[in-house]
Amino acid sequence: MSMRFVVAAVFLVSLNFAATGDAFAQKTKTKGNAPQVTQPQSSRLDPNDPDDLETILDQGDAAYFVEEGKTPDYAYAFEMYSLAAEANDAYAMNRIGLMYDRGEYVAQDFDEAFDWYLKAAEAGLPAAQSNVGSMYNAGDGVRQDYAEALRWFRMAADNGYAYAMYALGDMYLAGNGVAKDAEEATAWYQKASDGGDANGHWSLSLRYLYGDGVGKDTQRAAELAYLALTNGLQVALDEFKDIRNADTSPNYRRAIQEMLKRDGFYNGTIDGSFGPATQRAIAAAFGSAL
Repeated sequence: MSMRFVVAAVFLVSLNFAATGDAFAQKTKTKGNAPQVTQPQSSRLDPNDPDDLETILDQGDAAYFVEEGKTPDYAYAFEMYSLAAEANDAYAMNRIGLMYDRGEYVAQDFDEAFDWYLKAAEAGLPAAQSNVGSMYNAGDGVRQDYAEALRWFRMAADNGYAYAMYALGDMYLAGNGVAKDAEEATAWYQKASDGGDANGHWSLSLRYLYGDGVGKDTQRAAELAYLALTNGLQVALDEFKDIRNADTSPNYRRAIQEMLKRDGFYNGTIDGSFGPATQRAIAAAFGSAL
């Protein structure tokens, strides 16, 4: 399995792939909830007509993003995205890249995914620029090249894409393609967190929790971790489930309980013990801010 799948991220809990905990969230930034409209015949639509192009993209999204419990129509989504890609629509090209990346309707093909991401990235789509960076970072569909990964992540970050800021933080933290620098990593995580990226919230919380790249602050760490949880970050949920085995302070755990109580998820004792009642509260809080 690709290392790109290890990092937890999120898009919208209401969608069919919500809270899966894979790294594809960066690749699913879309136009939002697609309207549920009757599918027209694609042969009647001209992607070079602005109104038809909008309809095509709406149709593709409506087929791909469905309510929980319903089955996406990946075949129709791929058809619509492919039609829009004929008009060099960057959003559609990125969506096609995602489907090849995940093996949705088409056979999984990282080479093909990279080609589509690159087309969309060169057309100026920040999400696609970040995706190209991810492919270079992992060596999926292209030779691993940290310098190229950094270049594309920086490009996406300069265009305001928060996930790319988080990814840059990871590269500085690990020293991949750059000198290892916890303070620089923290600065990028802060930017990602400020941009609303749940991965940024979580990674920044860890820096505060352990005083790595920033002064230790368990209260701030708890606030950021809770923000990641309520924004549906799977790794936050997983870590809280196993928090008894983690090196965390009682003050940190009590602060989490206090926020759960404040928001009506927990009515037990603030004791720092993440027992069954606290775990139920954590599960209820997960994704509640979405």
